Amino acid sequence: MPTARGWSIVGAAVALGLTGRALGAPEIERLGVALLALVVIAIVVVRRGRHELEIERSITPERSQAGGDVTVTLDIKNKGRSTAPLMLLEDRLPRGVHGTARFILHGIEAGGMRSATYQIAPGRRGRFEVGPSTIRFMDPFGLARVRATTAGLTSFLVRPQLEPLTMLTERGQRRAATASVLRQPIGAIGEDFYTLREYVEGDDLRRIHWPSTAKRGRFIIRQEETTWNTTATILLDDDAADHSTDPGSSSFERAIEAAAAFIDLYHQTGYSWRLLTAVAAGSKSARGPEHWGRCMDLLATVEPSRSSDDPMLTRIAEAGSTMAQSTLVVIVGTLTPDVSSALGACTRRFREVIVVSFPAHRYGDRVTRARWAGEKDLLAAQQMLVRAGARVVTLGPEDRLSAALTPARMIGGETPWERKPELA
Repeated sequence: MPTARGWSIVGAAVALGLTGRALGAPEIERLGVALLALVVIAIVVVRRGRHELEIERSITPERSQAGGDVTVTLDIKNKGRSTAPLMLLEDRLPRGVHGTARFILHGIEAGGMRSATYQIAPGRRGRFEVGPSTIRFMDPFGLARVRATTAGLTSFLVRPQLEPLTMLTERGQRRAATASVLRQPIGAIGEDFYTLREYVEGDDLRRIHWPSTAKRGRFIIRQEETTWNTTATILLDDDAADHSTDPGSSSFERAIEAAAAFIDLYHQTGYSWRLLTAVAAGSKSARGPEHWGRCMDLLATVEPSRSSDDPMLTRIAEAGSTMAQSTLVVIVGTLTPDVSSALGACTRRFREVIVVSFPAHRYGDRVTRARWAGEKDLLAAQQMLVRAGARVVTLGPEDRLSAALTPARMIGGETPWERKPELA
């Protein structure tokens, strides 16, 4: 069909033909006919061209991270017997992927091939599909074009962004948790008596050695030695009822990024870990690059789900029923009293329990009164966990996980959203 330029030429041709006939000027009339014939010839050229284009699309890398660049390469081969004319090539991009996938290719000779490359930037995690490709053939004067669709869909995976974390120090000790590979003295349930030392804030009060405390006049802790178990469990709350899923401020997406950060941390430090979710299927305990890749792929595609019961309580009970492990990391949306109570019981099974909360009332566009009420309930749940010996971090939309994972801030969470006295 004619392009916008072609239609303008047709209009001009008709006007010249009518004007020439009205004025009795055959030269002007012939000029109009010639212009009209030019458009017809252009249409015939683009429609009758004996060319057959084959397009192969490749995406590099097939697995990327949100915010990173992805390169798309198109190999166009002319398998026909004539030269393909000027063409406009366009790939359809999925929503959430930014980039320009439209460009012009000059003619491709019979049996020839051209390559075109462009970059896209996915702004969020997920599985995306690029395509199909649309080709618009044009004549050299740009008067006519024909449209053809070719090259199917090509998918690629975008994993969540990774925020670098550092291994937390053991509570009540000054050295890092990775200081020993085989045996580590801790203040939890141990095997053999190790030593006596002074009490440090955060130590288990059940380990106080009262005879030494009475003799020295200050608290003394009985420290025991336990075989290091470098196994961690990461439990992600994917229950939609506990999250805000607003596109502009989603607590669920922040929870996904936090889970990815912990997985990368334990991968870098040589831990074995398993990833559990409240509703969707999780992974078994393992270590190594392949296990890291499987977990990242799972986080790239998991979506919040609805459940009639409270699946988090079931998953917490399953995690607590396994053999004693090193660390339990629980990433939740809104921290409820029932979940806090269940996690408090897990402190007896795990050497370290870390709770990262992204409360729904801090995200989205909830009214101020609802945020005040949510902050009050959150503070009560935090205090319950702190008394049980867990570490708690609560993050809002602008808070960074790496900055919050410090002993000074992991004491029950900050309360910047708490109701102000002057507004009561």
